[in-house]
Amino acid sequence: MNIMRVMARILAPVSLALLAACQTMPGKEKAAAQPETTLQASKTGAPVAVFLADTQNQKGWTAVQIQSGTLYVNPQPVVTRDDLVGIRAGTNKEGEGLLALALNEGGQKKVASVTRQNPNKRLALVVGRTMLAAPGYTTQVTSDQLVFAVGSEQNATAAARAIAGVDTPPTEGTAKP
Repeated sequence: MNIMRVMARILAPVSLALLAACQTMPGKEKAAAQPETTLQASKTGAPVAVFLADTQNQKGWTAVQIQSGTLYVNPQPVVTRDDLVGIRAGTNKEGEGLLALALNEGGQKKVASVTRQNPNKRLALVVGRTMLAAPGYTTQVTSDQLVFAVGSEQNATAAARAIAGVDTPPTEGTAKP
């Protein structure tokens, strides 16, 4: 199947409300995160990938319309489920939801290499068929985890549970099947 068609199918229903396009990469958020939910990465669950992205058109990249304009996304993922060892959801000091993807050694090397070779770009987090965040970075990212601002704590927890393949518990007043 054509990679561009696959990317368009994955990125087309972009969640505009959740896009954190003006955030910076981990570092400051990491220290402030208060973990709520920590889960193991599994081989099941919602598809998850992190893609290199930019606000400037790049040859061969897919254009994605977002709230603030157009984001161009490299169709080749930098990080996939195979690069994850854990997922953590929590909040920063301001109460903003954060999703931390713990990377294995291979994932760390890929992120470090891509961010060194492509300064001042973005890393776009896609869970299922929704882009949750696309923060920019200015220097090489060498952390053992990627932290994304995803709006609310509920968004972070829901994304972590989806990635881990854990059913979301029913909300109050919802009948159990």
